[in-house]
This record gives sequence, C-alpha cells and structure tokens, in this order.
Amino acid sequence: QPTARSNRRCLVVDDNQDSAASMALILRTLGEEVQVAYDGLEAVQIAREYQPGLILLDIGLPKLHGYEAGRQIRRLPGGDEIVLVAVTGWGQQNDRARSKEAGFDHHLVKPLEMATVRALVAQPQAVE
Repeated sequence: QPTARSNRRCLVVDDNQDSAASMALILRTLGEEVQVAYDGLEAVQIAREYQPGLILLDIGLPKLHGYEAGRQIRRLPGGDEIVLVAVTGWGQQNDRARSKEAGFDHHLVKPLEMATVRALVAQPQAVE
C-alpha cells in the first residue's frame, strides 16, 4: 500500500552520525528530500539555506544545544511554518516542557518507531 507522500524537505540533526544516516535513509525511502546536520550551529545554518518543512532535531548537541537551535530556527524567515520535532533520549515531563517552551511542535523519545516516522511524514501536525 503506497504511503502518503509530502515531498517536503526534511532536515535530520543528530551528533550520532549513524543515527542521523539511518533516519535520513528512512525518510528518503518514504519519498522525502533530506539533508543532515551533526551539531546545532550547522542545523541553524542549513535550516536558513535549505528551508525544510520538517526538522527532526536531537536535543543533546555539540556547539549549540538543541533547545537553543530550535529557538534560533523559529526566528528564521518562515521558521514559524517549520514542523519542529525534538527527537531525544530525554523523555521526562520537564524535558517535554523545555522543548515546548523552545518552540518545538513535538517531543519524541528515541528510538522512533517506523509508524511514528510514517505519521510524521504523512501528517506532521497530528503526531503525538
């Protein structure tokens, strides 16, 4: 059964290069165009130039923490239209509150289920 395709630009941000590569491969398999960043500063720079519609952003990043990267991405032209997803090993209530305060639309805990990734691609605003 074919999956709904958004054909959006996606940005995967994770300092674990294997994890980033795996997620990028999954998104490409689902028909998405993907770029990858490995730290928070690179994420903001690529988001500015690439203008992705969906960003999967790790929180514990070098150079610029994920929460601050999220805030800076939100301040970019069009940044308020990006679906910004925290993808992290940190799932406590205070972690979720911090990601919401930083402007993230969703807070998902690693490892992501394939069904969750499919749902993000098909209906990014509806995933919880």
